[in-house]
Formats: sequence, structure tokens, C-alpha cells
Amino acid sequence: MEVGTLYVTSQGAKLTKVGERLVIRDKDNKVLHDIPFFRVRQIVCFGSVEITSQAIFQIMRRTIDVVYLTKSGRFKCRLSNLNESMVQIRTAQYRRVDDREFRLKVAKTIVQGKLLTYKNWMMLKHRRGVIDAGSEILSVSEAINLIEIATDADELMGIEGLGSRNYFDAFRKSLKQEIGFFDRNRRPPKDPVNAMLSFGYTLLLNKVLASIEQVGVDPFMANLHANQNNRPSLALDLMEEFRHFVVDAVVLRMVNLAQVRPEDFVMSANKGVRMNERVIALLVKEIQNRLTSTSYYARDNKKMQLQEQILRQSYLYRDAVKSDEISYNPLVFNK
Repeated sequence: MEVGTLYVTSQGAKLTKVGERLVIRDKDNKVLHDIPFFRVRQIVCFGSVEITSQAIFQIMRRTIDVVYLTKSGRFKCRLSNLNESMVQIRTAQYRRVDDREFRLKVAKTIVQGKLLTYKNWMMLKHRRGVIDAGSEILSVSEAINLIEIATDADELMGIEGLGSRNYFDAFRKSLKQEIGFFDRNRRPPKDPVNAMLSFGYTLLLNKVLASIEQVGVDPFMANLHANQNNRPSLALDLMEEFRHFVVDAVVLRMVNLAQVRPEDFVMSANKGVRMNERVIALLVKEIQNRLTSTSYYARDNKKMQLQEQILRQSYLYRDAVKSDEISYNPLVFNK
């Protein structure tokens, strides 16, 4: 049975346990979802959403991850049960933290995988005549060539930043609607595209985080991103390879199909540009559709859902932590 994430965006919704099923009703008591618990691996609640104690107990017993976000998609908190089998793997992981060679090797592969995906996408758009991305492709190629000679994570983050800036230059050229996007910015987002990107990355981050906790490794002990209190740096590492295909491509498609318009967004003095409820619901739906779409997974030589590939990559990282004979290799998307 497929692993699924349930997104609850209806304000005033209530999650209850009815037998072995999770029932979600809106504020008018209308049933929005009625689904067996065993089909759910994660629940993401936006804004004002209530979960009864009976439902919470069942959710925790089944080790279902619960994420609470604000209505606009900012992280509030998470509920997750303990992984009882994680002691040995985390002991091995903590030893790896002190292995500079291992950390640098993994960090390099993460940056390389991300930038190769960016390059492949730009080359496809350039070859088809959609955009002129010759200079951006050259700059990203140069950034990729610098990865091998980098000596630490700080250098790699600089290389990643250079590649990403050129990628978003090409991304801007691909937009068919003038919607105020000039470059990638955040905290707060200054335009509608950045508002959608930041929101989508939050969803992706929590999807990756749930997969990491499922396999038992510590989400706070990373290789590329600096380890800091209250930041799941490993989840930030492992989500890099999925950013374009899960989030960026969805946002680009929504803008180019005019599914969103400038009037769907409002400017807040302190919180930047914010999406209205319709855009939030639509973006959640489109990202969920992307996560459940299938693509070729070379490691298993078959097609599978993207959300399952995220879980497989988390298992691969765990295996790389445990054994010197296994290397972590990020996915590179070619379209």
C-alpha cells in the first residue's frame, strides 16, 4: 500500500478516530476525508485544525508524523513517535560526524546532484528554444567543475549559491507571466513566486524530515548544511536533489498556465507577500500530485512515486552511514 501524506487546509477542521479510520470534518461537520489509518504516513495541518485525543493516540501508535504549519505555511511544530530501532544507526552516524572525509564527500555529491539537475533543465529549455540560457548553463557548468577542488562545506555552499543564482536567472526567463520575480529571496518573500517557492520548500522539507526519522537517522546531523540547534540540517541536505522537480517545476507550471494571478497575493508589512486561501489549497494539491507521480528510479530499475524515492534516498543515506562500501548518490533529474 502506498505511503501517503494528508494535507488539511480547511480552517476549523477536526480530525477524529472512527474505528480504524481517520475521519476529517470541516467546521460545518461535513466529511472532508474518510481514510484508513494504515494508508497515512504523515498529516500536515495548516492553521486552525483540531485533532481529538483518541485520534492522536492512534496516530502516535502507528508512528504517523504530524506537522503543524501556520495558515501561510510557516512551521510551528511536529508530533512524532520514537523510532525504537534507531540507537545503533545513530551511534554510527555520530561517528561519521567526526569523519571529515566522509562528510565532505557526501556534501560534494549533494551539491553536484543539485547543480546537474539545474543544468539539465536549462539545457532542455535552451535546446527547445524556450529561453536563451547559454550564459547561465556555462556558469553552472563552471560551478560544477569547482566542486571537486572544494576543501570544506563553506566553499561548497558558495559554489551552490553561484549555481543557484544562475539557475534562477534562467527560471525567471521561463516565466510567461509578469509576476514580479527577479531573484530568489525569502524571510520574507518579496514577490508571489518566492512566496510559492518558500511554501513549497516547507512542504518538501517536512516530507524529507518524516522519511529521515522513519529510517532512524538523526535529522539534525548533516554534511553540507551547518549543524545548528532547532534546524533539521540533514533534511535540508537530502531535500536539495528534489527541489526543482517537486517544487520549482510545479510553481513554474502554475504561473505559466495562469492558475495564479498577481491579485491572488497580498503584501504584508512584516510578512512579505502572502498567498490567498485558493492559491494555498491549489499549491498543496499540485505538490501532492507531483509527489504521487511516478518517474524512473535507476537504483531499483523501475518507476515509482517521487515520495517513495524520497524514502529510498533516506534509506540509502542510512546505509552509507553504516558501511564504507556504500556511497550516497543523489538523484539527478533529466527533465
